[in-house]
Amino acid sequence: MPAFHLAPDHSFCAADKAYVFLDADKDRYFAFVGQSAGYFSEILAADRPGQLSCSAGNFAEHLLSTGLLIPLSPGGRALAPCSSPVPQRSRFEKACAMTGTTGSYAWPGMITALARSWTLKRTHSLKGVLASARCWKEHVPTGNTTDLEEVTRLTARFLTVSPFLFTTQDACLFRSLFLMRFLANRGVASTWTFGVRLAPFGAHCWVEYEGAVLNDHLEHVAAFTPILSI
Repeated sequence: MPAFHLAPDHSFCAADKAYVFLDADKDRYFAFVGQSAGYFSEILAADRPGQLSCSAGNFAEHLLSTGLLIPLSPGGRALAPCSSPVPQRSRFEKACAMTGTTGSYAWPGMITALARSWTLKRTHSLKGVLASARCWKEHVPTGNTTDLEEVTRLTARFLTVSPFLFTTQDACLFRSLFLMRFLANRGVASTWTFGVRLAPFGAHCWVEYEGAVLNDHLEHVAAFTPILSI
């Protein structure tokens, strides 16, 4: 067990010999590279502060003072990188091929999901948006089991109707939030994944179900290392 806990509303991943962090409270990404990444690796491997070298110990004190790390406490968040795997398949192309085969019955649910997603995005910080998305997923009845084929059909309905509700320039965050809400309204507990890449830096997010990407091509998503999954 690492010697410290991770501060609330933070997540991180290891990518290209660096550690990239997402601070949801401040809606920002930052990274440790080079020597700082080396010190952080030492912190991750230590069971207690006394095991750290002088330099790594000083870096840990700095991270404690900035609030990224907190002392061990009951119920604290484990200091561990995101363990979500990079998806190995996508249903996006199949869902795209099925668009236009759905009827108008998709509209009421889409409008409801759009209104709630749009209001949430406009009135809440990223921290609040993520908290609401977790709540949506938690409130999907645990007994609900929908196979991937049916989820693909639901995604096709979303892709058929959504171009009339927002443009292709809308950020991936809102598109994924909207899709997650649409699926939750139909009893599907999908997974919203955030990923990052370096050189050049980029951040992206997508929706998955049973490990399959629903709203993006696999080749695009594969370039990003997962940093947070809801």
